[in-house]
Amino acid sequence: MNRIMGSRELAKRILRSRGIIYNGSPTLLKEIRNSLLTATDSNPRINVVFESVLENDSGFTSLKFMGVEGAVIGTSEPPGMDTLWLGKETQDLTQEITSSIVELATAGYPGCSGCVDDMDWSEPLWRDMVLKDRE
Repeated sequence: MNRIMGSRELAKRILRSRGIIYNGSPTLLKEIRNSLLTATDSNPRINVVFESVLENDSGFTSLKFMGVEGAVIGTSEPPGMDTLWLGKETQDLTQEITSSIVELATAGYPGCSGCVDDMDWSEPLWRDMVLKDRE
């Protein structure tokens, strides 16, 4: 597992979602929306809707998806292993997320066969890596 995999997993969840409840960084929201516009140009099947948006600069961002497990970006680790945790928001992380959205959509995700890795996500392994990076 490498560092980009968390961003890629979040991009997959965004593209698979039927709706997003967003609470967090205005900068990240703007970048995700811009990448979804670009993604839609190359893959018209992409139809991601933000059902609710609450912007704040608290350093904690929560994305709840309809039909897919949620995600959290922030320094505090969420309690459940069904929530993807990406750690602290950085410019690099934002770039990795938005690039992954566009790359996956351009490849035909979701709905394509063999266009992306089909590895099952392991949140415990991922969190171990994130915590080790903090040390």
